[in-house]
Amino acid sequence: MANLSYLFVTDHDGICPAWAGVPGVAEQVLAEDVAAVPLLWLAMFRPGDLVTATFPSDDEDEGDVAVTAPIAPRRRALDQLDAALPALARIFAAEGPLHEHAALLRAGVAAMPGRFVTVDPYEIAVLVDEREFYDTLRAGLAALDEPGDPAAARRHLTDLAQLRAGRPFPPARLVLDQLPAADDDWWNHGRLLGAGVRGPAPWERDAAEPAIRG
Repeated sequence: MANLSYLFVTDHDGICPAWAGVPGVAEQVLAEDVAAVPLLWLAMFRPGDLVTATFPSDDEDEGDVAVTAPIAPRRRALDQLDAALPALARIFAAEGPLHEHAALLRAGVAAMPGRFVTVDPYEIAVLVDEREFYDTLRAGLAALDEPGDPAAARRHLTDLAQLRAGRPFPPARLVLDQLPAADDDWWNHGRLLGAGVRGPAPWERDAAEPAIRG
């Protein structure tokens, strides 16, 4: 079974809506990713948005599970996404700008009815040492306001998003237009934005829909 992260847009004012038993939670998931937390999801948050909560485990022998995750009101999350772009441009200067990618994520978040944006990273945190993961998460989010050491910021964010280094960022419309690209570019596109869950996200297209070539 794959370890997944989830991007929620929800009226639930706490982290991990699925853990909290929120009704209709499946309809509040905008996107998911496998074994990573996409870079532009992270860009919507800062260290002050991190909340730790405890939930009962499905395993009676395990006891309660503590999860740390970011949550922000939707307007603040989108404003922070925009504000992060200059920092990301400095940190990932060799890879290129992310404005078009961010615009597609913004469209997806804005189209959802929920008042809060949150990411559940728990299944990713447990792939490594949890304390190390959360320390990296805090450092990565802090770098979005002030990169400080761009090399360290790059390591933190690359590790969280599991980006494959050494390539320019793929076009924002890579999936929408089914552009020819190397496997690493397809991989990195997912690590920037994730993938739709209940249907295509704004950066994707339905498999039955023909690509539009300009």
